[in-house]
Amino acid sequence: MVDANKAKAENMRIAKVLRALENNNMNAVYVQTKEDALKVVKQLVPPSSMTGTGGSATLAQCGITDYLRKETNYTDRAQKGLNRDEVRRRDGLIFLSDWYLTSANAITEHGEIYQVDGRSNRISALAFGPEHVIIVAGINKIVPHLRAAVERVKRQAAPANCIRLDVDSVCAKTGVCVSPSFDENDLMCHADCGNGTICCNTLIMKRQRVKGRVTVIIVGEELGY
Repeated sequence: MVDANKAKAENMRIAKVLRALENNNMNAVYVQTKEDALKVVKQLVPPSSMTGTGGSATLAQCGITDYLRKETNYTDRAQKGLNRDEVRRRDGLIFLSDWYLTSANAITEHGEIYQVDGRSNRISALAFGPEHVIIVAGINKIVPHLRAAVERVKRQAAPANCIRLDVDSVCAKTGVCVSPSFDENDLMCHADCGNGTICCNTLIMKRQRVKGRVTVIIVGEELGY
C-alpha cells in the first residue's frame, strides 16, 4: 500500500514538472498507467497519419509502437533485415512525418527534456522535422536538474540501452559507465567509451518556439531505461 504522504509529495512534484513543461510551450499530460498513455496517443494521433518513432522501450511497453504499426501509416526503421541505406532512407521519411513519438532520457523539474543519441536520428527529429512530437516517459525519468539528468543517463540509461541494442561499448560489456566523474569536464562520452558509444550527441529541449508542437505524457509507472 502506497503511503499517503509519499503519494501527496510525489503528486506535488509531478504537478511542478507539468507546469514547467507548459511554461516552456509544451503540452503536458499526466496519466496513471501505460494503458492510459496509449489511450491518449489514440486520441491525439489520427489513424491516417504518417508516423515514426525513435527507438524506445517505453513505447513498446505501453503498446504504442504496435498500435502505430497497425493503425497508422508507420515508417518502421527497426524492421529486421534492413540494410544501412534503407534505414537511412526511412529515417528521411520519418523526418517528414505528421507525428513523431519517442521517450526521454530524463525530464527535469525545470521542464527541460534531456536526450542523448548515438546516430542522432532521434534528436534531430525532435529538434526540427515532424509537425507534431509526442514524448512518453515514466516517472522514473524525472530528475531535479540537468546534472542529475547527465548522471541518470550514464549510470542507468546508457548501460541498459547499450546492452539492449547489442552495441560495442564499454558499458555494454561491464554494465557500468566508464566516466570517472560527472563534473563540468566529464559531462559527455568519455575518451575510453570506444566507437560503439551511444552517448555521441545531446539535445536539451527547453522553451519551444512553436507552442504545442511537443506533447509530453508522463506516466505514473517506471518505464524504459
